[in-house]
Amino acid sequence: MEETKRTKKSKNNKTRKTLKIVGYVMCSIMLIALAVTAVFAIKLNVLPAILLIILVAMGLVVTGIFVICQRWLIAGVITKVLAFAMTLVMILSCVYMHVTHNALSKMTGVSTQISNIHVYVLVEDPAQELKDVADYGFGILSNLDRENTDKVIENINKELKREITDIEYSNVLSLVDALYSGEINAIILNSAYISFVTGTEGYEDFESRIRSVSSQEIVEEVVANENDKDIEYNGDEVVAIYISGNDCVGVPEINGNSDVNILLIANLQTRQILLISTPRDYYVPLSVSNGQKDKLTHAGAYGINVSVDTLELLYDVEIDDYVKMNFTGFIEIIDALGGVSVYSEYDFYMENNTLHYHKGYNDLDGYQALMFARNRGAFSDGDRQRGKNQMAVIEAMIKKMATSDMLKNYTEVLDAISGSMITSMSYDEISNLVKFQLNNMQSWEVLKYSVNGTDSFNTCYSVGGSVYVMEPDYATVEQAKEYIDQMYEGKKITISQ
Repeated sequence: MEETKRTKKSKNNKTRKTLKIVGYVMCSIMLIALAVTAVFAIKLNVLPAILLIILVAMGLVVTGIFVICQRWLIAGVITKVLAFAMTLVMILSCVYMHVTHNALSKMTGVSTQISNIHVYVLVEDPAQELKDVADYGFGILSNLDRENTDKVIENINKELKREITDIEYSNVLSLVDALYSGEINAIILNSAYISFVTGTEGYEDFESRIRSVSSQEIVEEVVANENDKDIEYNGDEVVAIYISGNDCVGVPEINGNSDVNILLIANLQTRQILLISTPRDYYVPLSVSNGQKDKLTHAGAYGINVSVDTLELLYDVEIDDYVKMNFTGFIEIIDALGGVSVYSEYDFYMENNTLHYHKGYNDLDGYQALMFARNRGAFSDGDRQRGKNQMAVIEAMIKKMATSDMLKNYTEVLDAISGSMITSMSYDEISNLVKFQLNNMQSWEVLKYSVNGTDSFNTCYSVGGSVYVMEPDYATVEQAKEYIDQMYEGKKITISQ
């Protein structure tokens, strides 16, 4: 009997010793996980230093307590479970931080842009590839995009081992007319300029009447904005950021018309954000047009820096950075978020009455949200209302990202964002902004204003013919400039629109 008790006691001691060892091992693993998490957090660089120190210190204290608790059976079991759970949480946080770091690295500090230059023929032309058009007369633009055109001609000559015959045309409509008439059989054209043509009355079917037999991708450096500087986000700055959005298919570095043109002014002291929407068809001088007026949307086809410079001229403001978004990529982002709730000011139908948006909040998936942001034909205010709807979609996305739905599909959302968005902001600027927000969790007041204008038809620099434009109402432009000045003066503003 006594022998049995001694044996049982020996087994219990052995079990307790084994549990202790398991507990110490689990605490060691937890300590390693804490160290790895700290390294990832330092690399991500979005947590304020004091917060990181506090979290690491708390982790060390908790680990120490867990080690001490291994002396007792029940406390030891409980802390083993907690250590296992906390280790899993830290491993998961490392995964999230790694995904976040990769996404931010991909999006930030982008300094290149892409132009796609094609050799186009009419769809009925028998030519299928570049060698088939070697003897054709090639139409080119005499001034627009001439540097890229000359690069392409040089490459074509090398590939064909002969010099092609090129004929210059002063504007894109003259070039297209020459192709239609048979004066030339092929044209060399930047794909971003196709919309210049299709937006002109009588040429709406241009894209469907041509096809590409050769293409070249020209990668070039974005000309740095002289106002571009690293912002520390220490709480006393006023920041101006240009938000550009287009419907181009492919990576956001590709040049194309800017259909969304929003100027964001943020005062970090007053905690106000001012969003100023400028209609895509606003008839203004571009920074590259030598005073000739054009649609604002066309500025994007010449590069994001031209859009930035043009808005600086319009609003007399220095823009610090830009964010460029591919609006078609919003479908993936919104779907990854599980949809968004967007406010509509009107009740209207789209897509042959298959899409219905009612006045008030609408729960939309990615495709429905994109259609909502694109539409202008359903409104008497046309492009003006479209600009408001675009801001409503952006606002809805920001709100949804602040919910638990963001965490549920975190990696999918980050992948979608990094594939459809780029910015001139550096990684350090983004991390400083996040740190600033974590140090000061007060809410932001978002104010929205749209400049206005009147419908008209006029000659555009990029087209050479008369197209629909919006003549600016300069009273609204001056009002926008006044709001901007007040933001920089540190005043709390209210919008009277």
